[in-house]
Amino acid sequence: MVCRNICARIKVGMSSYALGIKYCTNCEVYLYHGGIFCPCCGRQLRTRPLSKKVKENVSRKEKTQV
Repeated sequence: MVCRNICARIKVGMSSYALGIKYCTNCEVYLYHGGIFCPCCGRQLRTRPLSKKVKENVSRKEKTQV
């Protein structure tokens, strides 16, 4: 899977998984994209953070919004 630099035009500066922003591990950018695959390289986007502390914060925010 090769990055075609489409992500450079559609990237978002900072992460906020609670707002629906996703991360592409191949292109190394945060995207606001409706699909589950990166429009640039085709790799599956990450919708959850990796660190335990941030995961807890995101799940707490999601529970309060519901």
